[in-house]
Amino acid sequence: MFQANPTIRRLAHEGAVTHPLTYNGVIHRTGVLLLITALTFGLTWRGLETGQLPPSVAMGGMIVGLVLGLVITFTRITNPLLIATYAAAEGVLLGAVSYFANQNYPGIALEATVATMGCFLVVLWLYSIKVLRATPTFVKVISAALFGILAIYLVSMVSRLFGHPITFLHDSSPLSIGISVAIVVVASLSFVLDFAAIDEAVDQGADARQGWRFAFCLLVGLVWLYLELLRLLMKLRSRD
Repeated sequence: MFQANPTIRRLAHEGAVTHPLTYNGVIHRTGVLLLITALTFGLTWRGLETGQLPPSVAMGGMIVGLVLGLVITFTRITNPLLIATYAAAEGVLLGAVSYFANQNYPGIALEATVATMGCFLVVLWLYSIKVLRATPTFVKVISAALFGILAIYLVSMVSRLFGHPITFLHDSSPLSIGISVAIVVVASLSFVLDFAAIDEAVDQGADARQGWRFAFCLLVGLVWLYLELLRLLMKLRSRD
């Protein structure tokens, strides 16, 4: 069966846990992070609209979010302040990206938001009724797909740095749209791994502090899914 993060298992067996992890705890922490992200998203959008913020704010949000994301991921920090700062940085990035996308394609930011929450809720519902389960085969397939997508991102980034972008990854051709659809599907199904890890941690009596790590993981997934859906919608709109 699916095995959760080893750190969670270790924490679950290190003495008595005063405050065990609960599903409500994860939900509440995720809600807090989403609220922070939405707040900085709105402030960034408004700042760009009024000219109070420069376009370079997107780069700042991306760099801060990337650095904090790597630190939180590899050090397994459960500090709520650091994780909340990551959420704020992602809100700045998403607000800027969405604002400029919306300038070219009015209404696309709302469409991407609705689609993101729709995908997340559908996967959560399918997981809750046991249609989607983190079986060993499922985990292997999704993990392989995630590594494949990471490889695509790296190749695309390197090719851009050398001035030879891979056009079929960024244009609106059927192949490009198909790749985007595949990435959206994998991003959506990756939540099953998060849900399974939460189930296992709750069953093992992990400390409530781990709720912040799970909330962080869910936020990372939602940000990734949103950006990929925004990219897909822009490709579709450009064909009109």
